Amino acid sequence: MPSDTPEKSTSQLAVWRDLLAALDRVDVAWQATQSATSGTQASAQLPGNVAVALVKASERGTRALAGIAETLVEQYDSGEPFRQVASTLRQAIDAWPTR
Repeated sequence: MPSDTPEKSTSQLAVWRDLLAALDRVDVAWQATQSATSGTQASAQLPGNVAVALVKASERGTRALAGIAETLVEQYDSGEPFRQVASTLRQAIDAWPTR
């Protein structure tokens, strides 16, 4: 049975797998920060330059997550389960504070 979508090349799949691995690393790093800051106010421990870097990196990360959600809207049946997520992430990007 022919498919309407072309088969992904090995290099395309490798890029998506790299993205999955990067998201796993972000999750592990986030869990580590939660463990390290349990019982304390995390924001009080951040030097100003780290906070500014987090603002910038988090904005880029949010853009990436919005792109992933938009891809999932296109991938799954009607895309409905991810449509609200993609919309919310786009709103977060529009509202993201800059320094």
